Amino acid sequence: MEKTQFEVRFKEGPFKADGLDQVEFYMMTNVGEPFKPLAKVASGGELSRVMLALKSIFSRTVGVASIIFDEVDTGVSGRVAQAMGEKIFRLSVGSQVLCITHLAQVAAMADQHLYITKTETDERTKTNVSTLGHAERVDELGRMIAGAQMTELTKQHVEELLTMSLQLKRKFIEGVS
Repeated sequence: MEKTQFEVRFKEGPFKADGLDQVEFYMMTNVGEPFKPLAKVASGGELSRVMLALKSIFSRTVGVASIIFDEVDTGVSGRVAQAMGEKIFRLSVGSQVLCITHLAQVAAMADQHLYITKTETDERTKTNVSTLGHAERVDELGRMIAGAQMTELTKQHVEELLTMSLQLKRKFIEGVS
């Protein structure tokens, strides 16, 4: 969304219980195209990226304490997923961030991984949350990359991804200090 432009349009309407102004977000996703209402033109992936951008801005100006992203990376992969992971990490420096993801590039940027499972007992669903150690984290990221078939090469790739993520995080923290 490198060349995307965003506009906020205000229309003054009749006074109602929720205020006087009507606000609508518009975006132009391709050069030369007109601005169009966000609700009509944005795909699920684009909406996710717009929300990430807005939350990034709000966290700087409002000082958000906790931010939750539920599959904000839907519809992206590769370089864009890496960029989103880095952006989410930057947000986490000043806020608590909980991110539900299925992309290894995003998950590798996390400081801590939680694994969520659901079980049914006596016709009730029980949710379990456990913290993953390093070896479990490597296995889970490996499954995100390769599916059920875990190989040594997949594990090496995950270790490299985690090392690169740690280096990016250290570089960012050093630049902030």
